[in-house]
Amino acid sequence: MTRGYRSTPEIIETANRILKAGSTHGDHELTSMNERGEELELHSFATAQAEVNSVFDTIANLGKTHSDIAILARTNNQLDAFEAALKARSIETQLKNSERFFDRVDVRDAMRVIRSASVLPSEGDWLHDLTSVLRPFGNADYVRAFVTLAESMKEAGATSLRTLLRELEDRAEQNNPPTLPGVVLSTLHAAKGLEWDHVFLVGVNEGVLPMGADTEEERRLFYVGLTRARRTVHLSYSGNPSEFLQGLLTVN
Repeated sequence: MTRGYRSTPEIIETANRILKAGSTHGDHELTSMNERGEELELHSFATAQAEVNSVFDTIANLGKTHSDIAILARTNNQLDAFEAALKARSIETQLKNSERFFDRVDVRDAMRVIRSASVLPSEGDWLHDLTSVLRPFGNADYVRAFVTLAESMKEAGATSLRTLLRELEDRAEQNNPPTLPGVVLSTLHAAKGLEWDHVFLVGVNEGVLPMGADTEEERRLFYVGLTRARRTVHLSYSGNPSEFLQGLLTVN
């Protein structure tokens, strides 16, 4: 038994039941050190589109910062309909893949430009200097993340572009990227090591999860998805449910 500091007891207890239902669960069982929170929700839908619509309605009603929300699925194909629905309603999204933020070529290029600008004398407001040198990169997610981080640092008293650069370099060493805008869309594999306040674990359907012959590895993957959430988890499926959901929660 090990201690968990990310998720609520409700999330951890449900995740532990997932592992216990398998043939082996070893020493993976956790006990949450946090206060109790909301019960997990499980929703059943007749069609995949009905599931998409319901998830969108719930996100719209959350009234939270969208970057604190993630939609997780077993495959990238499952995420396409959710991405289209959110974009159609002008809700920003970011597609998470296994590539680390600071390993992205575009991010490294932007960092190089910031580094070059940081050694030049500032002609005025360093935040203005930052937005000027990043202008050729357009309105990409990482540009907005850099500017948002810079704005918060300036409010806290940062006085130069060099200070921002040092912060970014420290974050790169720690693999701690700045917060990106939009609802995160991610496969379960790409979500490993990440966390959000609110997680929608969608498409937990028969034939999709588990996928392939290694049921126990798929069970551990499902466990990972559940424990990405700090506060709430919304589980859903369309058609027939995954065997992993059997006896787990009451369907709403």
